Amino acid sequence: MKWEVNLNALDAAASLGGEDLIPFYNLLDGGREGEFFRELEDYFYYAQLCSHGIDTLETRQVSTHIPLEEIPSVMRAMGFYPSEEKIEEIINEVKFSKYADTGEQVTTISFEDFIKLYINHRPVFGLSMKRIQQAFQVLGYDNENGDKVIDRGDLLLLLQHRGERMTEEELVQCLSTLLGRRPGEGGSGSGTYDPSGAAALTEEGIPAAITAEIFAADILGLPIAEPEKKSKKRDESLIYKDS
Repeated sequence: MKWEVNLNALDAAASLGGEDLIPFYNLLDGGREGEFFRELEDYFYYAQLCSHGIDTLETRQVSTHIPLEEIPSVMRAMGFYPSEEKIEEIINEVKFSKYADTGEQVTTISFEDFIKLYINHRPVFGLSMKRIQQAFQVLGYDNENGDKVIDRGDLLLLLQHRGERMTEEELVQCLSTLLGRRPGEGGSGSGTYDPSGAAALTEEGIPAAITAEIFAADILGLPIAEPEKKSKKRDESLIYKDS
C-alpha cells in the first residue's frame, strides 16, 4: 500500500493550530490559563530551586532552565511516571539534540522546551484504575472475600526481581516518599535514606494483603471514585479520576 500526503492540507492544518507554543498550550488540560499549566510552572521552578539547594543562603542565579536531571521529578509530579529506561531515552533526546550542529551536549532545558517534551512523551490516556486491576488479576490470588490481593512480601519481591528491577534502597526511597515517612535518620536531601529501615517501614505503612484499590489509593495516593451500589449486589469496580 502507498499513501499520498496532501502537503497543502498539512500546511493549512498547521497554520490553524497556531504559532510557537500555542498548539502545545492547547494540548494541556485547561490550556495556557488553566490550573494544570500553573501547577506545571510551579513544579518546574521548584525543581530549579532544588537544583540550587533548598537550604542554601547563597545568592541564587535566576534562570529559565533546569538541569536535565530534574526532568523525571517534574514529569512524575505531573502524573507521568516513565520507567528508568524511558527516562534515559528522554534525557538523551535533549542532551544530544544539538550535538550535530555544535558538537556539544545540552545540559539544561527551558520551560518552553519542557512543555514540548512532556506533551510528546506523556501517555495519551494516562494511568487507569482498570490497568492496575488487570495487573492484580494476573499477579494476585482470591482472598476469603473473593477479592484479588497480593501479599505484602510478594509485592516487594516482584518489584525487586521482575520487570525493571529495583534495588532495596530504591524501593525504600519510593515507599518513604509515597507514604510520607523516612526510615532511619536523614534530612531533606537525596541519599539520606537508610535501607535497614525497610522492614519496619513496610510493616507499619502497608497492609499484609493488598488489593488494587489499596495499592492505588493508600500507596500511590491516586484519587478513586467510590464504588456504586447496585441493589443488593456489591459493585467492586472503581474508576480512577484524572487529578
